[in-house]
Amino acid sequence: MTIITLKKQFMQFFNVDILQKMAKRTGFIQRNRAVLPEQLVPCLVSALSKGNCHAIADLYRQFNGMCLTETDNVAYKPFHNQLRKAAFADFMKQLVQLAIAQFARQQCALLPKRLSCFDDILLQDGSSFHVHKALADVYPSRFKRNPAAIECHMTMSLRTFNPVAMAISADTASERTYLPKAFRMKNKLLLADAGYPDFDYFADVERHNGFYLFRGAKSLNPRIVEARNGKGRVLPKLAGMKLKDITRRTNRSEVLDLKVCRGTQECRVIRRWFAEEKRFCICLTNLPAESYSADDIMAIYRCRWQVELLFKELKSHTNWQKFVTAQKAIVDGLVWASLLALIIRRSTAMRIMPSVSLFKAAKNVDVWLLPIFECICHRSWSEITEKIDWAVCYITINAKKS
Repeated sequence: MTIITLKKQFMQFFNVDILQKMAKRTGFIQRNRAVLPEQLVPCLVSALSKGNCHAIADLYRQFNGMCLTETDNVAYKPFHNQLRKAAFADFMKQLVQLAIAQFARQQCALLPKRLSCFDDILLQDGSSFHVHKALADVYPSRFKRNPAAIECHMTMSLRTFNPVAMAISADTASERTYLPKAFRMKNKLLLADAGYPDFDYFADVERHNGFYLFRGAKSLNPRIVEARNGKGRVLPKLAGMKLKDITRRTNRSEVLDLKVCRGTQECRVIRRWFAEEKRFCICLTNLPAESYSADDIMAIYRCRWQVELLFKELKSHTNWQKFVTAQKAIVDGLVWASLLALIIRRSTAMRIMPSVSLFKAAKNVDVWLLPIFECICHRSWSEITEKIDWAVCYITINAKKS
């Protein structure tokens, strides 16, 4: 069943008519030339999945290497001209949206029991990487060492282990702008890092029956309405104090479970002391204390690490930050193409084995995934069943979680 389903998904996604219509609708192609979208897309996904392409010339060689005959090879200039089109990024972005719909949403991982009541758990984060200094006017950086950098803002689903939304901006752009829309948060839980807390956004999420769990910044200093320790015992002396006024000298509780107010708005704050690092960790949430203890909150927040692993996979195994080009269209397009490669690779591996080690699967794409893309590029649908069958055998044996 897995083999048949995967074959059907590949045939739908890499359908020649669909790819050409999408390419023409975005303006990527006006008429058929030497570099056709049905050849370019699987070649880009194959090359970027390997994680060892360091230049546009590597993509070019991959394209020619997957051609059926020598007469199908193209020169470097027409290949480069296709990538430098402004519509290249739009075409890749639409393919990412199609891949999320056709691949990523088809599988659903089992969530821990404490989280199964939510429709989804969304993880929000951003990651930046330097680009060619000639793009400093388009993508200014926060750091002087390199004047140009791109920030990618990601929303990831814990149910599918795949992105559900991404945006590209300059490194100097505000992260809060790219939070999921509050009206889409009904019965969903959002986890985000310390750069994202926004009390107006929290109120909006609550109005739409959503939930949030954010890490608090060091500057957070609301007034305490009610205080309990980690075991649930009420601490009446702390009521009315400001958060920063409670130090290790005035209160020795390792965990504080606080109801705080900021203006007329109330929320819950969990503060934990890490003795080895000699620091506090603060979390803000609206998850009810009756259902989720302070330990539950800290454990749930650790799930956010999955989006960090996704960014690590993008940078280490899907070629982010390795292309030296001053062409904005190429940079944007390859960022989206890298994300497309990651979605297809992750979704395929998880469809084969839901408990797969995504790290191991990403390390060995040349063994199990690239043969599939050679069949796709050559339109050899009769042979792809055998390649998928081999991928199933390989992943099942060699990509188990430790």
